[in-house]
Amino acid sequence: MKGIEDYLSDPSVITGISEIVIVVFEQEIYEKYQRFFQNYKKNYPHFSAFGKMIELIKGDITHQAVDCIVNLTNRTLNRSRGVSGAILSAAGDTVREECKKIGVLRGDEVVITSGGELESKHIIHIIGQISMSAYEPSIDRILHECHKNGFTSVALPALGTGMARVDVAESIKAILNSILNYLSDTLIPSLDTIFIIVIQESVYKTYLEVFQAKSTELQAIQREERIVEATLHREPFSYPMTWTDIAISEFLEVILDEKSQEYKNVKDKFFKTTSASKYEVTEIKRIQNIKLWKSFTINKQAANRKNPGQKNISHLYHGTRSDAISNINRDGFNRVYCGVNGTSYGNGTYFAADSKYSCSDRYSLSDANGNKYIYQAAVITGRYCAGTRSYKEAPHIDGDVNKGRYDSVVNNVENPKVFVVFHDDVAYPEYLITFRKRAS
Repeated sequence: MKGIEDYLSDPSVITGISEIVIVVFEQEIYEKYQRFFQNYKKNYPHFSAFGKMIELIKGDITHQAVDCIVNLTNRTLNRSRGVSGAILSAAGDTVREECKKIGVLRGDEVVITSGGELESKHIIHIIGQISMSAYEPSIDRILHECHKNGFTSVALPALGTGMARVDVAESIKAILNSILNYLSDTLIPSLDTIFIIVIQESVYKTYLEVFQAKSTELQAIQREERIVEATLHREPFSYPMTWTDIAISEFLEVILDEKSQEYKNVKDKFFKTTSASKYEVTEIKRIQNIKLWKSFTINKQAANRKNPGQKNISHLYHGTRSDAISNINRDGFNRVYCGVNGTSYGNGTYFAADSKYSCSDRYSLSDANGNKYIYQAAVITGRYCAGTRSYKEAPHIDGDVNKGRYDSVVNNVENPKVFVVFHDDVAYPEYLITFRKRAS
C-alpha cells in the first residue's frame, strides 16, 4: 500500500492507471489482507483541543495499540455478545481469569485488567449504560480513571449504538462533551491522545458528521479567543491593499473584473505552472473574511518573530471539490476534512507550489457543469523539513523540544513542491479560481 500510494501521490507522475486490483490466492493470507483493509484509511479525522489529540477511527477496537481500551460490560464481567464479547475473546484466557477474580461490578465501579493477547496494554471495564443521561458521567469516570493511572492514550467504543440502540448522533455528542469537559477541567491531563473507535459504516458516517461540526465549532471559538487576546495586546492588523468595502461586511466574495490588474496577476501566476492550452479560467473571486484574516495575521506575526529575516509566507495552490468551497470560504482550511486524497507526507492540509499539481482531477474534480476549482492561498510555510505519513504534527526542530516545531513539512527539502501544514488558520484562501478543461 505504501508503494502504491507513494507512486500515485508523486507530483511528477502522470499516470493512466484508474484501478489497481490486489489478487490473493491463499485464503488465510486473503483474510489477513482483508482485516488490514477493513481497518486501513489514509487519514482519520482528528483535531486538537487543549493541546491534546482527539481522533475518530473506523476500525476494530481490539486492534488498537494504546495504553487502554474500554470494555462496556455487565455486572459479572462475562458478556459474550457484541463488542464486549469480541474484546474478551480476543484478549484470551488471562483476562477472563482476571475478570473471574474481580467477581461482580457494583454500580458505577470501574476496574482495570491487563490487555492479555490484545495490542492494548490494559482494559478498563465498566457496566454499559442504556440511557443517554448516563453516558457522559460514564465517560467521565473512564477518563479520570485513565488519568489516575497515568495512561497517555485510550480507545473508546461507540457508546450505545449496538444493543442499546440509542440515537447515534446523541451518542457521539455525549462522548465529545465528556472528552472536552475532562480536558478543560483537568489541570494537567495525562491523556495525550483519545481515540473514538467505530466499526459499523453507517454509525461512522453519522459520527463523522458530528465530529467535523464540533471541530469547526472549536476552530471558530479558538479563532475568536486569539483575536480578542491580540486586540487586548494592541497587535496591529492591516488588510491587503486590494480589499474593498471592508466596513460593509466581515465576509465578502468579490468577483474580479477580468480587465483588472489583480485578475491578470492571479491568472498569470496560475498559468505559469500549468497549460493555458489545456485549461481556461472562467472566474476569479477574492475572498475577504476578516476573522480568518486576523487569525492568519496573528499566526504570521508569530512566525516572523520565530523565524526573523526569513521568508515565512508562500502563495500556494489547493485544489478542491465544489461542495467544500462554502466551508473553506467561511471557516478556512480545516484539518478534520483532510486526507481524502492521501497523506504521504503527514496528516495535515496539503498545498502545491505548482498549479498543475492541483489541476489534477484527483484534487479538483469537475462539477456537474464541468467547472473545476483551485484556491490560491497564503500559507505560513516558515521552516520546514521532510514529511512522512505518520506525522500528525510537524516534528520538533532538530529533534529539540525547546526549539519548537517546524512550521510545515514538504515532499523534498531541496526542491519542495508539496507543503503540508498541521494547524488551522496558518493558511488563508486568498482567491478562488474557477476554470475548466478546454474542448479538445
